[in-house]
Amino acid sequence: MSLANGLKEILGLKDENMKTLAKMFEVIIGGSYGQKFEPIELSETRFSFTVSDCPMLHLGKDVGTSVKSRFCDLICSVGAKAIAAVVLGPESTCTWDKALIKGAGRCKVVFESGKKK
Repeated sequence: MSLANGLKEILGLKDENMKTLAKMFEVIIGGSYGQKFEPIELSETRFSFTVSDCPMLHLGKDVGTSVKSRFCDLICSVGAKAIAAVVLGPESTCTWDKALIKGAGRCKVVFESGKKK
């Protein structure tokens, strides 16, 4: 069983839509990582939120921004994309702005279903 399927089962989520994805990320980010999770947009084809912290910020000062950025890409592209694919299908996309590791106060993450409405 994958993390995404297990989480859906535990939470009793049956639908495969943005609301399900939003609930899953609220639990993952707020519960698991203790980050402040703030939804920005939720529609049938798009879900976006900001987070207040990033694991990459806590790496030592001897780790450069480019390395942190690459780890961020790996975590977000593999983890977030895999969870979104389980809920929305493989055509879904996930993008993020890496604002936290660039020195801004919050990072924005955006999921799109890829389905035309």
